[in-house]
Amino acid sequence: MAEFSKETTEKGTYNRFILVKGKSLKDIQPKIQEWTEIFTAEEPVNLTINKTNFGSWTLIKLPENELLTAYNYHNLVYWFLGTPPEDQNYADYSIGISIDKNRESTYLIYNDYDLREKIATNDDVFGISEKNHKFILSIPFDELRSSNNKEIADFDKFLSDNGINLNEIETKKLNWTELQIKVE
Repeated sequence: MAEFSKETTEKGTYNRFILVKGKSLKDIQPKIQEWTEIFTAEEPVNLTINKTNFGSWTLIKLPENELLTAYNYHNLVYWFLGTPPEDQNYADYSIGISIDKNRESTYLIYNDYDLREKIATNDDVFGISEKNHKFILSIPFDELRSSNNKEIADFDKFLSDNGINLNEIETKKLNWTELQIKVE
């Protein structure tokens, strides 16, 4: 079995999703617009993002786009957490799910404030591959390091504990709403 690595996350074979929720998250569109304006390097961009309600979550389906590299995608997942208290529109929880079209290396990343405090990380998210390779991903430095931390749940347990069913996410039966994100 090949080792899960940063290079694995950079493969172009993923359908990428973000799940967000929180009492202070009022609207996802301004968060995505703000992120896009910063990460476009002043190039014009026109993105169509899809969103739907998914249990207690807002599910966001991202398009395949050259702007959405693995690094930028991971950063967008983290971006939803905002910078409270200055930021009045932020998620308490943000999960990025990358479903491999080839069924070889599906993985997820997520924030966990309590776990971050316990293991003294900053600006990091936690990750799990479907084969239970656990890792910590540094957002600003784009570094992935393996972790044996037992507090990072197994892949299936994490999904179950958060009410997430990948088959439901992949189904065409979800009622998507399109959001247009433009930078000119």
